[in-house]
Amino acid sequence: MKRIDQLTVTRIAMVLLVVVYHGGATYYTSFLDFFPFSAILSSAPTAVSFLYVLSGFVMALVYFKPGERLDIAAFYRARFVRIYPLYIIAFILTCLYYYDGLFGIKPQKFLANIFVVQAWIPAYAQSFNYAAWSMTVEFFFYAVFPFFLLWAARQSSRKLAWASMALWAVTQAIHFVLWKGYHLEYRDFILYFPLFHLNSFILGSAGAIWYLRHGRQGSFNPKTVIGLLVISLLLIAGYTVVSTDIYPALPHDMEAITGLLAPIMTLFIVALSLDNSIISRVFRHPIPVNLGETAYAVYILHVPLSWLYERALWNLGVSNPQHIFDLTFLPLILLIGLLAHFVVDLRLRKWLNRFLQTITIRVFLFDLAVVLLTAFFIFKVRFPLWRDYQGYREMERLVIWLTFIILPGVSLIIGACRRTLLEKSAFHWARTLLISVTVGNALVAGIVYVVYRYGVFENFPRSIFLYVWLIVLIASIAIRYIISTMKRELPSPVIA
Repeated sequence: MKRIDQLTVTRIAMVLLVVVYHGGATYYTSFLDFFPFSAILSSAPTAVSFLYVLSGFVMALVYFKPGERLDIAAFYRARFVRIYPLYIIAFILTCLYYYDGLFGIKPQKFLANIFVVQAWIPAYAQSFNYAAWSMTVEFFFYAVFPFFLLWAARQSSRKLAWASMALWAVTQAIHFVLWKGYHLEYRDFILYFPLFHLNSFILGSAGAIWYLRHGRQGSFNPKTVIGLLVISLLLIAGYTVVSTDIYPALPHDMEAITGLLAPIMTLFIVALSLDNSIISRVFRHPIPVNLGETAYAVYILHVPLSWLYERALWNLGVSNPQHIFDLTFLPLILLIGLLAHFVVDLRLRKWLNRFLQTITIRVFLFDLAVVLLTAFFIFKVRFPLWRDYQGYREMERLVIWLTFIILPGVSLIIGACRRTLLEKSAFHWARTLLISVTVGNALVAGIVYVVYRYGVFENFPRSIFLYVWLIVLIASIAIRYIISTMKRELPSPVIA
């Protein structure tokens, strides 16, 4: 399916509303701070909902191919590569901002953000880079999408439309009841829990399927398309203004984030896709298209960069740092977004995609689970008495993070997770694992020992590292043995 370029610029428009909402463009929007434009400038929650609808539309546009089998593994790999590199860079930047208090943060909160599951845990939804909660929602969409696609291919367009609207209506009703009765007690759950946003994505996907089945081949009056485009845009803007400034009893601001206007947004996106007027021709110009391509980079990076930049201005002692921040941050984040996307992200995606095809993801994830579980529980097992364990809690956190980062890193560098390794004899991969686990564990123990020698910790429990080495080595060998055995026992494919 050919890309619909006029949709791309809408991404950066919505992301800029988010930047404005978070205080990153005050200088450039202050002249619009009056009715009715002030309401539009505060509509970032609605903009996030639009991005979810657009995500569903674009995903279905690319992957809805009735009669063709979807390679689910390749799909998941492609979506991971699309999101994760810049996501983890933004997370590292956020950690730099919090550098002085990192060891006081629970490992569970770190891991929730590293594995992009923070929005599933209401207490962690806004932790670290608070804009990144939406990536949990996106990964949930990706997890559901292949199964939705399989179901949608068997449905008529009418049935798909009714089912999508039914999901939207039920979701909105549940969200409205929760908001009115439990908003204060369960705010982070009601706003950020991924299930509440699924309706936006599904409506967007259904809109794309209708477009593929009927829209692109159909003959539509250009005036009708323009009319639908303008009417849907005015309905979205009009509702935002009315609910914000005229009748605040209506759901508005954060309450609209879970897809309240998603049906109208779907209509807008479909109409824009069908449009071939001067509006779309302008939107298809390389400049707005390239700006639209940077939307994700701007979105995921703007929070940690705003924090770091503001702190740097204050620490440098410049006069009126807040004014300088207001004046320079918007052009700065747009420039960084362009560089991050075209110089960093695209190259990282290509490299990561090639690298992921050389390793066995299943083996790596099993290894990672073994490392994490061992690091989490080894101190508790080694020191069953609370008074003994309490003296090692700070060291435990250091060991957890060093083990989590170093052991898998060494494993990937040495090649203990390569696909070709499992095809060799057990001696080969056992030897590689022995080297990998030994080197990784020695590095962890060495770093902890240096920290201990500097007087940060009172004791250095050598047995901990021996247990970690033994458990991880045995479990890693067992994992590979089981997987390689299962592969050998699979029946050979029958040629028809």
